[in-house]
Amino acid sequence: MLNPPLLSVNNLEIAFKLDEGLFRAVSKVSFELEAGKTLGLVGESGSGKSLTALSLLRLIPEPGSITQGEIKFNGEDILKFADKNMRALRGNNISMIFQEPMTALNPVLTIGEQIAEALTIHDKATKRDAQQKAIAMLDRVGIPDAALRALDHPHNLSGGMRQRAMIAMALICKPDILIADEATTALDTTVQAQILDLLIDLQHEFNMAILFISHNLGVVSEIADDVMVMYGGRIMEASPAPLLFDAPQHPYTQVLLSTLPNPALRGQPLTVIEGSVPTRYDLLAGCRFAPRCNRAIEQCMAADISLVDIAPNQRSACINMAGQ
Repeated sequence: MLNPPLLSVNNLEIAFKLDEGLFRAVSKVSFELEAGKTLGLVGESGSGKSLTALSLLRLIPEPGSITQGEIKFNGEDILKFADKNMRALRGNNISMIFQEPMTALNPVLTIGEQIAEALTIHDKATKRDAQQKAIAMLDRVGIPDAALRALDHPHNLSGGMRQRAMIAMALICKPDILIADEATTALDTTVQAQILDLLIDLQHEFNMAILFISHNLGVVSEIADDVMVMYGGRIMEASPAPLLFDAPQHPYTQVLLSTLPNPALRGQPLTVIEGSVPTRYDLLAGCRFAPRCNRAIEQCMAADISLVDIAPNQRSACINMAGQ
């Protein structure tokens, strides 16, 4: 990386206090994100992707907390920030698009009011100026008749329009980093493609970094410069996107890619990953994917396997990769 990273996460651990003991939901997670670049974070539901994203805003829900590590934004560890400094950071320097806009948007406020609110808080804009900029941003994200739509409440908009409104809200302060958590999951294919194109255009316009979270590798391949594959609260593989899709190294990455629809196999059953993510994966002694892996050996079940460099810019957490 030629430029210093905008965001640097080192040895992140997130844990929850349960009646039966401490559940380490995310552990040993480290990565960097550069301005103007997109990092894809993929994995099955329950793998820790959204928790990792929420940690960047220090929004881990109770009874969870960040128990270890560093999260540095522009060289400063935000885990040491006072609450008022974090409130200034959220929505201004780091913004997030949440999975379901109907639950993220306030049902009693108009779309325009909700977008303008960020400007009045962070930029101290007047109400009139904030409203005008909110309408301009709604227009920028492709909502027709933006001035009229700004007066609508969330339930009056379609799913695609609500998602565009969420993007407008996240970008109104021109953040350095945008976290997009399953931002296109609930949308049909055509709208999904439009939202991806919009994010790419706005990224180039603002030189914005994006952490794009999805369980869909096909979507990630369209937008990401680099990709991390997560399972059981750990990073299994990390590499530049073209390398990961052309030559995946970890068995979990390979089986994820095998589940993508293949036109050459039309009419045949889709590949599925047998089993499911264990509820208490943090109690497994070895590789967390080993119980579902067809290449697992005895050592995989016993050794704590760390993410290591296997080639320039490519890391994997596997001791039994194909070809080794």
